[in-house]
Amino acid sequence: MSSPTYADGVTDISIVGATARIRFHVLEADVVNPKNPPRPVHAFTVAMPVESLAQLSESLPRLVQQLLDSGRLKRRETPAATAN
Repeated sequence: MSSPTYADGVTDISIVGATARIRFHVLEADVVNPKNPPRPVHAFTVAMPVESLAQLSESLPRLVQQLLDSGRLKRRETPAATAN
């Protein structure tokens, strides 16, 4: 069994033929100027059939709702649109 791999976020998702590629990144601090915000650096890529990506996308809303219900995640407030 392999050990878990950590990522801070998803860089992008691309589809090539019947394969989806999800690129993940980690955040690295700027060693030259620590006051700069961390920058995303590629960590790894997960490749899966597009059907598996579709199944994943269907299960994510349920997961988000469970996290909201348990208080482990808070819904982001979206700024109100301003009329000009």
